Amino acid sequence: MHRLNPTPAAFARYEEIFGALQFAVFDDADGDVEEAVNAICTVIDGADGDALRDLGFREIDDSRLHGDWYDAKKDSLLKLGNWRGTQGEFVNPRLRDLDSLKLSGAAWIPEAGTGGQSAYAFANTPYELRATPAEVQELFDKVRHIILSQIILSQRLPHTIRDWASPDLVKVSPIFKQGMEWWGVFLFTIYVPDWRRHTVIVGSTTD
Repeated sequence: MHRLNPTPAAFARYEEIFGALQFAVFDDADGDVEEAVNAICTVIDGADGDALRDLGFREIDDSRLHGDWYDAKKDSLLKLGNWRGTQGEFVNPRLRDLDSLKLSGAAWIPEAGTGGQSAYAFANTPYELRATPAEVQELFDKVRHIILSQIILSQRLPHTIRDWASPDLVKVSPIFKQGMEWWGVFLFTIYVPDWRRHTVIVGSTTD
């Protein structure tokens, strides 16, 4: 297993716009649990692999990975909540529809450490992403296609998603203490056997 460097352009662009998630891709991977632990410890400097093994993971599907902030039928990120703008009121609008609108309002956020909700973590940072809603949606689509191995529209290669999120992730690394304060903690590994590719996704931040 070796870490892909440089990472795909979509990951680099997401970092440029101050995205809160970190992505790392490993090729020539076998996909077992121990390899996933090693990959996570490579990405998170000083992570306690034994603590991570003790906490364990749960296997989830695409729907659980994306969570409430993504509408699979509309293939769109959502901006959950009740919002007001010059063009009226909006309830859970699609992100791609908000390019020219300035909104005020409030949204609920998922409970930290409960798992899933990668769409929320991708697009809803404590600080505003330096990109238009349309570009955020475009980047999300590109990243999703990479990590979930989408080869043509609505067809994906088999993959395994492990969700390592837990309120106790602070035992693995102190970086997760920040996210537990409010915004959330996120830790996923995604393995695509046909490509022998392992992707690690890490998120933890605060305002």
